[in-house]
Amino acid sequence: MTEASDRRSIGRTKISKGALLFFSEGAGVHACTVHDVTNSGAGIRLQGLKIMPLEFALSFDNFRSVRMCRLVWRQGDFFGVAFES
Repeated sequence: MTEASDRRSIGRTKISKGALLFFSEGAGVHACTVHDVTNSGAGIRLQGLKIMPLEFALSFDNFRSVRMCRLVWRQGDFFGVAFES
């Protein structure tokens, strides 16, 4: 199977940084780890979540700033997201 990195048109910066996801009032806030990032998206690991919404907020700084995200793909507990403008 071809890895996702082989299909990328933009190189990603490898990181391992904790972040927070916010889905909605009912789902609350979930801790995750961002493993790679570009200006247009990121690769995120979020364990123990069976259902992932298509749109959500991501914050690296405890919600002092927020990036709106759209789910692009999922493989187990690893997700690819695109940042919304």
